[in-house]
Amino acid sequence: MKKTQLISAYRVISELFLYPEDRDEDRIRAGMKALAGAPAALRTPLTTFLTTPAASDTAEYVATLELAPPVPLYLGAYLFEEPKSCRGAGISGRNSYMLELANIYRHFGVEFSGREMADFVPVVVEFLAVSLERREEDRIGLRRYLVETLLIKGIESLLTALRKHESPYVLLVDALGVALAKDITLMAKGPKWQPPAEGEGVGQGAQPSIHGMPGATRLTQENGAKL
Repeated sequence: MKKTQLISAYRVISELFLYPEDRDEDRIRAGMKALAGAPAALRTPLTTFLTTPAASDTAEYVATLELAPPVPLYLGAYLFEEPKSCRGAGISGRNSYMLELANIYRHFGVEFSGREMADFVPVVVEFLAVSLERREEDRIGLRRYLVETLLIKGIESLLTALRKHESPYVLLVDALGVALAKDITLMAKGPKWQPPAEGEGVGQGAQPSIHGMPGATRLTQENGAKL
């Protein structure tokens, strides 16, 4: 699978995880066209999802993923217990997790400032595309650390939850799993970053913004153009 196909796959998956009425249909069509020669294991789940009526059903989306959802679209929800008090929320491990994600975004020149949190699945998957495009900026294996240490466990738990609820969105995670497996293979021979000593930063540099759009969140450049 080519790098460009991986990038297209991540962008299509990110878009399809948004609320149905907020999806950019032109972006989805362009992404699927770019995946014409991709392996069937990646393309078939996406094609099946797009032809499934429930995939565009706003009620299905809200009931499963949005309002007090049985399957939240936030990876931290699967990795950390829900705080039982305001004090607990302040010292929750999820806070550190969110900060770590935000610092990794910054390393690749991206600043999270949208209305959604840094562990929101569409944001995370879109960032996988952006960081793969900017792979030359990763000389220390930070992206590999992100995928293998911070994302995989949460994505596996998301997949389990979607299967339990027989949701069509499981198809998107199936496709994401194929893309990630190939991505990890490509990164396997490179370095894997380890967390610095307490107090040290992950990275600095120019910081385009991640802007919250009405009902959706996408990574954008400072001038508002989609990455």
